[in-house]
Amino acid sequence: MKIKLIHTQKALSRTPLTLASYIINPYRGCEFGCKYCYARYNKNVKEDILGIKINIPQVLEKELKYIKVDKVILGGSCECFTYSELKYKITYRILEILNAHNVSYIILTKSNLIERYLSLIQKNKDNKIFFTFNFAQENTKRILEENSPSLESRIKTIKRIKEKGIHFRIHIGPFIPYVSQLDNIFSLFKGTTYKINIELYHHRLGNFSQVIESLKASGFSKDKIKKLISIYENKNNFYNFSEEFKEEILKKAKNFNFKIYYIVPRWEDYYNQEMNYERCLF
Repeated sequence: MKIKLIHTQKALSRTPLTLASYIINPYRGCEFGCKYCYARYNKNVKEDILGIKINIPQVLEKELKYIKVDKVILGGSCECFTYSELKYKITYRILEILNAHNVSYIILTKSNLIERYLSLIQKNKDNKIFFTFNFAQENTKRILEENSPSLESRIKTIKRIKEKGIHFRIHIGPFIPYVSQLDNIFSLFKGTTYKINIELYHHRLGNFSQVIESLKASGFSKDKIKKLISIYENKNNFYNFSEEFKEEILKKAKNFNFKIYYIVPRWEDYYNQEMNYERCLF
C-alpha cells in the first residue's frame, strides 16, 4: 500500500451519526482491506493508498479554541489504529489533545493496537470504545477483511478493555446475513456481561457486488450467498428480514448476559436520525 502525506485544512467535521456532533478521521483510507468498507463511497478514499493527515493534531488544537465541542467520534471513515499509526502516532497525539481539552470521545475500531493507548483513553471516564467483531471464524474474516487483526487478538483486546474499566461495546457490524454468525459470536463471549451493538449491513454503502464476488471466489456456500442476495433484492425483503432477525436476536440473547442494541439502517440511505445507537433491544 502506498503512503501519502496529507496536509488537511480541518480536523473536526460535522456528522449525521447520533453518537456525537463532530467526527475526526486521522487517516484517509485503511490498511485492513475490508471488502464491505463504507468509506469507499468517498471518491477521495483509494483502496491502495493510505492518506496520513500529518498536520491534523495542530489543526485540531486551533479549532478547539473557537469551536465548542463536548464529544467527538474517532474513526467514522477510517481506522484510527491502522498499522501506520505505530510509526506516525497521529491518533495518539489527537487523544492527548482531546484529553487536555476535556473533550470525551467514542472510538470506532477493530484494531488490537488500541491496547497500547488504553491508559490514555482511561483518563476521561466518559470515553467509550465500539470494538468491531463481526465474524466468528478466521477463514470467513480473511475473505472480507484481508489484512485486519486476527479474531484471537481482538478477543484478547476486548478482555483487556473490560479489565481496564473503560466503557465499551462489542460492535457486531456490519452484520452480514448468513456470513456473520450470531450464535458463534455470542458463544465466544459467553459467561461475561457485555453491551453489544448489532448493526445490519447496508448494501449500497457496503460494496455489495464486491462482497458477493469475494464470497463466490472463496468457495463460500452457494446456498447462503443466494439467501444473502435475496435479502437485498428489494426493500420489502430487507425490512422483513430485519424484523425476523430482531425476533431471532431476542430469542438467542436470553441465554447470555448481554445488553443488546439493534441498529437497522434505512433502505434508501444509511445516514439518518432514525439510527439510534442508544435504543436498547434487550
